[in-house]
Amino acid sequence: MKARQPFVSVIIPVRNEARYIEACLRSLLRGGYPAARWEIILADGMSTDGTREIIARVAADAAVPIYIADNPRGTIPHALNLAIAGARGEIIIRADAHARYPREYVARCVRTLRRQGADNVGGPVTTAPGADTVMARAIALALSHPFGVGNSAFRTTHTARETDTVPFGCFPASVFRRIGLFDERLRRNEDYEFNRRLRRAGGHIWLDPALASTYYSRDTLGGLLRQAWENGMWNALSHALHPAIRTPRHVLPLFFTLGALALAVTAAPLPWMPPLALPLRLGYGAYALLALLVSARLARRRGWRLFPALLALFPLFHFTYGAGIAWGWLRVLARRYPWRPEDGIPACAPRPDTAAVTEPSRW
Repeated sequence: MKARQPFVSVIIPVRNEARYIEACLRSLLRGGYPAARWEIILADGMSTDGTREIIARVAADAAVPIYIADNPRGTIPHALNLAIAGARGEIIIRADAHARYPREYVARCVRTLRRQGADNVGGPVTTAPGADTVMARAIALALSHPFGVGNSAFRTTHTARETDTVPFGCFPASVFRRIGLFDERLRRNEDYEFNRRLRRAGGHIWLDPALASTYYSRDTLGGLLRQAWENGMWNALSHALHPAIRTPRHVLPLFFTLGALALAVTAAPLPWMPPLALPLRLGYGAYALLALLVSARLARRRGWRLFPALLALFPLFHFTYGAGIAWGWLRVLARRYPWRPEDGIPACAPRPDTAAVTEPSRW
């Protein structure tokens, strides 16, 4: 007898994703799973760029029901919690609007989750340029290399393994009943904090290359640096709330930035500077040499037009990320927390403001 197919809910936080949402949804709709056994729920942060109209057009000819929930707060963790509260699935797949998924992605997620007996499964991410420009291609390369993003396994490896976190994720719904939902105080790092909490509760997280997806990175230097600043700031705020999620790859950029500032100060002819100046200059000289070698190697493979952009991107990205961390810790020390006192980690139960999901007939 054929095993019963569990019902699956795919949840997606969105806000002004007109550029990406159609490709995302159409890739998911090739999920290879019975249409009657899954649904898509989008939690929308009140988009104003036509995102909803695009969703309506896709939903009109989709065999899988596509629902939408209003997310007036506009934050990702609240969007995820809204969607989970309205989801019917025994399995929850979190997806991202900036990503495109392989054929039969939903079916592959369910098979991998069952086969591994894990509490969360996901795949590596291939970072693709957000536009066909030299800078966009350089950004995608920098965010795919260990020198750019550290030892983040899902960005730099394609080997099946147990890991500390995966992008997006596929969970049994029972996980949320067991450890709660996403922390609504965090506008970044909510997935890493959740996965850390899951592992501390005895859960297992599995990275599987069969679940690989393509993620579209920022396409301008300004967009990348704004993202780096915000991620760095929320890195510090997240660590203040949850010290257990701190890892070396989340702290090293802070030392990089502080060291660079100290190096600038050592240029002054003060008598106490020389003992500090030498190790700093050696360290940053080694960094500059490594940046040069990595940039040259990537440019040799992908085109020498990328070399100047890569050479500038690595230090700018690392310095800005570290500066964001420093600013975040200053906010912590000043007790300037950007979250509401009533926010936190909700229990997995529908609340009056999270239970309403638009009926598909609206589309």
